Amino acid sequence: MNSRQRVLATLKRQPADRTPIDCWLYQKNFVQNLEAAWGTREQFWDEFGIDIIVGYVPWPNQLGRKPDVYELAELELKDPRDDFWLTYNGWTEDFAGLNIREALRYGDRRAILAHTWGIVEGASSFLGIENCWMYLGMQPDLMKNWFDRYADWMCGLFDNLIDAGVDFITLSDDWGSNKRMLFAPAMWREMIKPYAARVVAHAVSRGVPVNLHSDGHILRIMDDIIEMGYASMHPVQESAGMDPREIKAKYGDKIVVYGSLDVIDGLLAFEGDALDEYITKRFEIYAPGGGFIFNTGHFVQPDIPPARLLRAYARVLELAKQYGSGDL
Repeated sequence: MNSRQRVLATLKRQPADRTPIDCWLYQKNFVQNLEAAWGTREQFWDEFGIDIIVGYVPWPNQLGRKPDVYELAELELKDPRDDFWLTYNGWTEDFAGLNIREALRYGDRRAILAHTWGIVEGASSFLGIENCWMYLGMQPDLMKNWFDRYADWMCGLFDNLIDAGVDFITLSDDWGSNKRMLFAPAMWREMIKPYAARVVAHAVSRGVPVNLHSDGHILRIMDDIIEMGYASMHPVQESAGMDPREIKAKYGDKIVVYGSLDVIDGLLAFEGDALDEYITKRFEIYAPGGGFIFNTGHFVQPDIPPARLLRAYARVLELAKQYGSGDL
């Protein structure tokens, strides 16, 4: 089974030879530290069986300015089917990510995941975070009109990505905070859910799974997330109060967990045997029965010693091989 087959089988709840593995090595300083201390990122991917390469789509706001909420209805958006979204390279200085075309070069061996910006995060790129949240409360009709328009635009973008050859797509939209949501669930269900659901349904209609990236505590809307058709969720943030045993017990047969290694509370907090134990416990919780892709919760940061990551992923690969088709 190659990486692409392994990941897609897991997302479809089909037998796989082992647990798929990912590691978000897209922070430039850490990638440089890794290369200086050990070897290249590509060598790491090969050595530790990394099954997924992420290609990033730039922010939807390419205007060079932040418009006002009253402009959104008439705002001219760049064609979502333009090759621009696949080949963008104007990243910030500390970013070591790949664009879609660069990621697709690995598609003969690995699953290609396109990372896109969801309903609220997309709006925040136009309005700014503070204004976006203010207008959710003060101008709900204008914001819903924008979300309706943006959802249509995102469906066009998804067509572009799918036609280019990506295997699955992340819709990134942080909905949670510590111990609670950033929204009242009723507000989220009225203002966010219908538009995100439309985008997810469009991808599913084309046979492409969608992953939700949301930080924070989102337990109160887990049933909604599953109803919307998401195939997987990342990262299941324990530090925000997400209980891994509860997630596995209640939802483990309904949605794939794509994560589990917290960069701060796991990778930075532990080393040696303690880190091995941390990783082992996450496999023991999530991996039985399938429905699990191991990954870091966020980008690995430069304050992580490369040797620690190497030890961690040696243990990850060892454990991944213990959970294969015999458990499905």
